[in-house]
Amino acid sequence: MPRPSRWPDLVHAAGEEFRERGYDNATLESIGARVGILKGSVYNYVGSKEELLLAVVEQPARALLAELDRLRADTGSSVAMRLRELVHTQVRIFADYYPAAFVYLQHVGRFRSPAFAQFDDMDKDYIAAIESLLAEGVRTGEFSLAGEPAVAARAIVGMLDWMQHWFTPHGEEADARLADQLFALALGGLHAAGGVHGVTKGIGRTAAPVVPPGG
Repeated sequence: MPRPSRWPDLVHAAGEEFRERGYDNATLESIGARVGILKGSVYNYVGSKEELLLAVVEQPARALLAELDRLRADTGSSVAMRLRELVHTQVRIFADYYPAAFVYLQHVGRFRSPAFAQFDDMDKDYIAAIESLLAEGVRTGEFSLAGEPAVAARAIVGMLDWMQHWFTPHGEEADARLADQLFALALGGLHAAGGVHGVTKGIGRTAAPVVPPGG
């Protein structure tokens, strides 16, 4: 009777190992030990550690892009509601693919092999989609930006990506509350950002000169 495939367990174990020890310190032997198989058995599934990393990061990347395509097709909701859904989607993927999604953020940018080139296009597509969403919000009057939509898009992505340093899943309800808090932070800036022009306009022209102590 054939043995059941350990592939899902192996991919999950690799994600944990890469997250905890880093790609350079992780070994196929230590990954195999997490699921109770020898290093030689790992080679029944992959030919290298890099190939295993690819398997780890592909799942969350493709899940996010699939959700992004769905949001693009939603033209009946307000821009703010679509942005809220995007933030919820991002947090949900961080939870559903924990820690693989964070392994993606930590490691995928360092590889330049053809197998990883697809992720450069995915990242650009993701940023472009958020930028387009924010630009639409400006056109419709929902958002007031202090700068270009490209800057605001990268600021939002940066806020979400920073979650790799502190986020752990706490269940669907708690994670949804967290997503709403992050969305509220982003939305507050998008609504109020236009006022920053007035605040910063005179900076550097009207400030009094700095006099050193005793000067």
